[in-house]
Amino acid sequence: MACSAVRSPVLRSPTVRHYAAAAATQCSSAAVPELQVLSSNKVTVATINNNNPIAQVSVIFRAGSRNETYETQGVAHHLRICAGLSTCRSSVFGITRNIQQLGGNLTATTDRESIAYTLQITRDKLNNALTFLEDVATQQVFKPWELSDQLPRLRYELSTVPETTRIMELLHKAAYRTGLGYSLYSPKRQLGRINTETLQHFVNTWFTGSNCAVVATGVPLSSVAEFATSLKVASSDKAPEASKYHGGDLRKERTSELATVAVAVEGTGLNKEKDVLAYAVLQRTVGSDGPRVKWGSSTSPLQRQVSSAASADQFAISAFNASYSDSGLFGFIMCSMPSVAGSVTKAAASYLKSPKISDADIARGKAILKAEILYAADDCAMLLENLGQQALFKGRVYKPADLVAEVDKISVSDVKSVAGKVSSGKLSMAAIGDLSTVPHVDQLN
Repeated sequence: MACSAVRSPVLRSPTVRHYAAAAATQCSSAAVPELQVLSSNKVTVATINNNNPIAQVSVIFRAGSRNETYETQGVAHHLRICAGLSTCRSSVFGITRNIQQLGGNLTATTDRESIAYTLQITRDKLNNALTFLEDVATQQVFKPWELSDQLPRLRYELSTVPETTRIMELLHKAAYRTGLGYSLYSPKRQLGRINTETLQHFVNTWFTGSNCAVVATGVPLSSVAEFATSLKVASSDKAPEASKYHGGDLRKERTSELATVAVAVEGTGLNKEKDVLAYAVLQRTVGSDGPRVKWGSSTSPLQRQVSSAASADQFAISAFNASYSDSGLFGFIMCSMPSVAGSVTKAAASYLKSPKISDADIARGKAILKAEILYAADDCAMLLENLGQQALFKGRVYKPADLVAEVDKISVSDVKSVAGKVSSGKLSMAAIGDLSTVPHVDQLN
């Protein structure tokens, strides 16, 4: 059993990703997704019965770090760490031994808006293992002595967070301050202060039927609905406060051979379907990754713009797009030698304020996004994750082919329209490392 920070679906790319080891399996994306909202407890159920020999079942709650308050920051991180501890019906040993004996894998993953408990196991052993998934997801007791035993693990995780992850956490803090600005990781000052009562209150408040989705692959809808009906979740209906975008500048100077900088403006939320796809296309158009040919070089518009300020071997840069339920961020993340960090940041910010993209660039961006959607449909873990996000936040599920058709509907004018919004947006900035040449955000406007 393991716990990890969530991998994000196609439209929510800049989050932390750690994986539990599992054998790769072949899965079919041709099966039609099904969705049902249970009348008994308001839980949303969605499945793709693709006849995969490995069944995957995930219980997802709309409760992440954005649901925290100033006093309870770090609760979501603690919940992830506590997955698999003693429950009302099972001990740590009982959960671990039984899942291992059945040959299964149980993980907990979090992001800013959700926490998911996922079981992977062969279909013939699924019924025996679902009891432990239910225990881990809905029957927590958070014994004080078990919580204290997790402190070394929490400290270790905080000490091993990569710098590219730290910069995204810092950028969200600068952009939103609270809500979406709260980190996926617990502040060090909260270690030892998050107790049983705090965790239980968070679970009782947010782990409710209307905030829950149970999704599965390789399992028929009727079986998943039967399991979801048995979940003991509260019936209250509470939604998190809307996160307000503020913009700002946060910096952490440290001895380093590199400077890492992230700059963004407010993007769009998943509640605006056409815009969210347009921003996703724009990200791939501007340049969301490095070269796609081994030993090649990137020819993206952003790369070309920044190459005029420094040699290509002195920096690495990529556009990013993060779409949440009601807001989002669009910008770039850059890592470079300190001596050229200032000129590279200014050149990239200048491009962000006045993006120059051609029709051919947009056509390439659409092709890349469609390919990524179809590739994700062939990856069982990504297929389950996208299914869960759609069921939880949209209340419906798309076939990959239908989502590709929606991307095809995005016109050149749609992409250029959101590019115009980017150019007029208020900047947020985060920087870590040797910042001797890195400008402040007011110097980029």
